[in-house]
Amino acid sequence: MVQPERHDPDPISRWLSPERVRELDPFNVINYMPIDPYDKVADIGCGPGYFTIPLARYLVHGRLHALDTDEEMVEVARSRVTAARLGNVEVLACQPTEFPIEPGSLDGAFLSLVVHHHGLDREAFLKAVRGLLRANGWCTVIEWHGEGGNDSHSHDHRIEPDDLRELARCAGFRFQGWRKLNDTLYMATLKK
Repeated sequence: MVQPERHDPDPISRWLSPERVRELDPFNVINYMPIDPYDKVADIGCGPGYFTIPLARYLVHGRLHALDTDEEMVEVARSRVTAARLGNVEVLACQPTEFPIEPGSLDGAFLSLVVHHHGLDREAFLKAVRGLLRANGWCTVIEWHGEGGNDSHSHDHRIEPDDLRELARCAGFRFQGWRKLNDTLYMATLKK
């Protein structure tokens, strides 16, 4: 789901850099999610697996599907999962609204910096994600807010919390609430 910017010579290194933890600490994010160690979860738009590894480690009795539309990202995430020796993760390619997961089979979905992407039919995407969830399943969304952020592509396409609330409603979700993660990012929880 995450497409590298054309002017960025090495987005994967930037996305996986240790400095990124100061901006977006995966363990802090997981602490705020309605996730259970037994859950079956999809990391949709996993990119190179920045959140995939921490999510899989948290899901000690659960299962994680890491999905992305970009084959390079799928291969990088797959290599990282193999190197981390995580047996509870499956890394797969997908289409923007078509996922190789049985409908109604997930407890949760995780979408980090995916919904804002230009060209994505946001409502259709969220409806497709909703279709993967069991009754009362959850969806955690991380997005840019305000004027901040170091991803210049996102400035034109960011989704503020109130816009996400309306988009979620149109897609059939209940918007549970949101919180700022820092000056440029927020996370929201949606329920089926």
